Amino acid sequence: MTHFDIVPVDPNDHALVQSWLAVHEAIDAHDWTGIRPSSPVYRLSPLVLSSNDVRRERWAAVCDGRALGYLDLSFPVLDNTHLVHFELGAHPDERRRGVGSALLRHLEDRAAAEQRTTLSSWVPVPVEGGAPINAAGAHFAAHQGYARSLEGAVRACDLDKVDAAELDRLWDAAWERAEGFELVTFTGAPPAELLDGIAYLHARMYTDMPLGDWDLQEAEVDGDRILDGARVRRQRGELHLQAVVRHKESGTIAGLTEVIVEAGAEEHCVQGDTIVDPRFRGHRLGTILKIANQRAIREWRPKMRYVWTGNATSNSHMIAINEAVGYRLVCHENVYQKKLG
Repeated sequence: MTHFDIVPVDPNDHALVQSWLAVHEAIDAHDWTGIRPSSPVYRLSPLVLSSNDVRRERWAAVCDGRALGYLDLSFPVLDNTHLVHFELGAHPDERRRGVGSALLRHLEDRAAAEQRTTLSSWVPVPVEGGAPINAAGAHFAAHQGYARSLEGAVRACDLDKVDAAELDRLWDAAWERAEGFELVTFTGAPPAELLDGIAYLHARMYTDMPLGDWDLQEAEVDGDRILDGARVRRQRGELHLQAVVRHKESGTIAGLTEVIVEAGAEEHCVQGDTIVDPRFRGHRLGTILKIANQRAIREWRPKMRYVWTGNATSNSHMIAINEAVGYRLVCHENVYQKKLG
């Protein structure tokens, strides 16, 4: 077993930060070929930036000044204060030397010290015909006592291969079912008149999304929390494209979707929340929202090629919409969870 220490990643320690980033990049190249790469800015920003609803810690297993593995922790502070979300990885050249197990013990020690009782992480899993994902992460989690609590699926839309004529047909057919609604698109912080409705729908993501056995509980989301999230995205240099449909008669925000382009990302962007208020379902609003933002991506970033999204495998309705507008299965990504005590 290699001797190493587990230390916090100090943003002022240039050598450690570079080594820590190198571990992330080596794991991405070795284990996650064919799925969306993470921007270095996205990795770096939590060292100095955070939203008001979460506290983050970044740790590294270090030997002779070189990072061998990483442990990234997120502690919700406004709700779900029983949880710790985490990412963990060991450099491919340092595996089977106790690095991953030691980082996991450190995670559980930190969780106990903070009186957190549930630990969870998203872990990519290969599928037949999909990207060449390394299944070792899921095997490691299961071996360490983490149970698969939610089955998810990751899909990508190759914008260069989308059938524009079919998209036009879907768009026109959807609007035939959506009389009485209007589309509003914007970037960054929402306009004041949309803020409360958007907050309400983001809160519903915690109750409407299929959760399986994942111990994720309701959250209170208000306008201040939405604006704080917009602040962090702006400070990280992200482009945040959003679309909502509004019921004209009542003024109610009936549905929303969002796409995030990370700073420095040239080919890949990620789909955020998409939801339609149950009171307004059956009007093809989800299709309208998806197509609207898909078109907005190409307007803002003409060379952007791939849009990535994830859904619970049981969310057949949203998966059908995604498939119709060009998304194709790449891999699964499951929540692995462990409860302490």
